[in-house]
Formats: sequence, structure tokens, C-alpha cells
Amino acid sequence: MTLTLFTVFAICILVGVPVVFGLGIASLAAILYQGLPPLALPQRIIPAVSDNFSIVAIPLFILAGNIVGRGGMGDRMIKLANVFVGRSRGGLSSTNIVASMFFGGISGSATADTSAIGSILIPAMVRRGYDRAFATAVTVVSSPLGTIIPPSIIVIVYCWVTEVSVGAMFAAGYLPGLLIGGLLIATGWFISVKRGYPVSDRVSMREALWIVLDAIPGLLTVVIIIGGVVAGVFTATEAGAIAVVYGTLVSMFVHRELKITDFRAILRDSVILTGVVALILAFAGAFGWLIAFDRVPYTAAELLGGLSPAIFLPGYMILLVILGTFLAPTEALIIVTPILFPVALALGMDPLHFGMVTITCLALGHISPPVGLCLFVGSAVSGLPVKDIVKALMPFYVASALAVVIIAYAPFVSTSVPNLLGF
Repeated sequence: MTLTLFTVFAICILVGVPVVFGLGIASLAAILYQGLPPLALPQRIIPAVSDNFSIVAIPLFILAGNIVGRGGMGDRMIKLANVFVGRSRGGLSSTNIVASMFFGGISGSATADTSAIGSILIPAMVRRGYDRAFATAVTVVSSPLGTIIPPSIIVIVYCWVTEVSVGAMFAAGYLPGLLIGGLLIATGWFISVKRGYPVSDRVSMREALWIVLDAIPGLLTVVIIIGGVVAGVFTATEAGAIAVVYGTLVSMFVHRELKITDFRAILRDSVILTGVVALILAFAGAFGWLIAFDRVPYTAAELLGGLSPAIFLPGYMILLVILGTFLAPTEALIIVTPILFPVALALGMDPLHFGMVTITCLALGHISPPVGLCLFVGSAVSGLPVKDIVKALMPFYVASALAVVIIAYAPFVSTSVPNLLGF
């Protein structure tokens, strides 16, 4: 049955069927092949999206990300980042990356980061003499930090698949996010020095103080969400609801950049993206049930359980990178994790460490051709063809790969913060 499942799914992908429908068609084909009633498919689909309270957090965080994206927080995060790192050589490059780290911690969306940060900083960098392809590459490569630094939708999906604590996974994302961000800043600085890109204008102490104070309401979004979840004050779902309410109040009454009329577009975009994610989770629930029904995870654990993590990890990471070039990160995670998570546990890997290796590898899918969504958003914002952006991304691919290898072979990067917080 498993062979039928994956064969039909592969055929669907090759002929251009959207992945979400490929999951459904393959699941139905496997059910019919096994001689099960066709109604087994909806019986698996409905519980997949209705039996886990944490899934409700996904549409709430999507809505919160769209609200803060239109509410002026992106511009404030850019100004705040510029205060701290703008005076270095190629300061706008560092500002771009740090702003993505700030904004990603608020929106939790890589594509929202690319659009919000890129629409402001790419034109600003070009005006200051930066190459347009370099400016776009910096924006694109730093955007996946929003999927690593909490809150993150893909982290919630991983926790849904593996039943790992959302709070623990949120805490696990900070050091990997800082590591990747630091290596990207170093790469951007090196290229900027080599090309002679300018230093950003000096900001007066008075202006810097005002920028910091102006950014505090937005930064408090992160403190409230993550602090509340990690401290056990509220669940990830409740945190999503609080983020929506708080983001709306700040954007409308503090920043005064969000109007009632904006909510039509915000709700439309949120409903569309939520529908896509819900369909993926629904059909993935049936797909995963069939894999478990055929005992694939247990067979994989028996076959691979004798390996050491040092041997298992390279193959797993290569598999994720390959899948990430063809599938969206959430789709790849849902297909691979149910099979190989039991193997990782059998090898003695920490679930948090395994999760961060999975998520950081798949985050590269956001910036990898041919399907990388951030590439196409960056192309739309900058007006450059994707091939020019990919060429400019090459040094940053190396830095990102180095960071992922460190995360894979230094488990403490992922586990130290959760352990410190008592998870």
C-alpha cells in the first residue's frame, strides 16, 4: 500500500497537480488499493483538522501577521535595527537582516517578511548605491528567520505532527535563529566591504531614543506571545488570539496606520492562506494515517535504529534539502516527519533538536529554486528575474548551510534555552 501511496503522489507532482491535491489523490488511491471503503478518506480528514486545539493557533497567527504587516511595525523594526547595526560598513545589509529577525518574531511568516521588509529596504539600498540583486538577496535569505524565530506556523505544524510541546519548540528557536542571523550578517558585511558599500547615516541620540520608544509597542508583541507561552500563562492558541487583539490595538490606536477599511483585505488574505494550510493538514492527516496503518514508521525505526546520529543526520538533511527544492516547507515536513521522527527517537535524538534540524533545513526551501516562495516575492518586489537573485544568493547559501550543519551537530544550540526554562 505504501508503494501505491508514494507512486501515485509522485505521479501527481510530476504532472503538475498541486501538492495538497496530490496528497488527497494518493491517499484515496491507497485506500481503494487496500480494499478500504472510500469514506475512510473523509473519516481521516476531519479529525486531522478538528481534534487538535493547537491547530487553531495557525489561522490566528496568520491573521496577526497580516495585521502587523499592514500596521506599520515593519517600518519601525527597520529603523530600530538601523540604530543598532547601521553604522557598520554596508550597514543597510545588516539592518535588513536584523529587521527580519525582529519582524519575523512578530509575524512568524517568511513571505510576509520578504514583502514588508523588501518593499522598504530594497529601494532604500538601491538609492544608496547597493546592487539591486544583492539588496534583494539579503532580503530573501533573511526572511526564513521568521519561520525559525518564534512564533512560527511551521513550528506549530511540527508540534501537531509529533506532539512535542509548542512552548518548548518556541524556546528552541532562538539560538538557531541568532546563529543563522549572525552568519548572514557576517557574509553581508564581507561582501559590502569588498564592494565598498556605504555606511548608513549617523542617527542622533535624541532620534535613536525616539526610534527605540516608538518600536517598543511592537516588540512587546513578542514578549507577550512568547513570554506567556513559555511561562505557561496561556497556550499557543490563546497567544495567537492575544496577538490579533494586541496587534490591532497597537496598529490602530498607537501607530494609527491601520484603518477599519484595511480589514477587508487583511481578512481576505488570511482566509485564503488559512484555507491552503487547512487543506494541507487535512489531506496530510489521511496521508499520515495510511503510512502509520502500513507500519512504515516502525519498519523505518527497525531498519535505521542501528545507525548513529552522525550517519543518520547527513542523509536526513540531504533528503530535506532535495524535498525543499520541490515542495513548500510545511508540505515536506508533513510527509517526512511522521516516518523519520520515530527513527530519530530510536537513535536517542532530542525531539527539540530533531525539530530544529528539520525546520532549519526546510526553511532553506523558502529561498531555493524552483519553488521557493520568498524568491518569487522578492522578484515581484524588486522587479528582477529569479535567476539573478539566485546568483546573488550563492554566498548566503554557503553561510546558511554552515549554520544548519552547526545546528545539526551541536544539539545544545537547540536544547539549551528550553532546558534553562525547565522544559
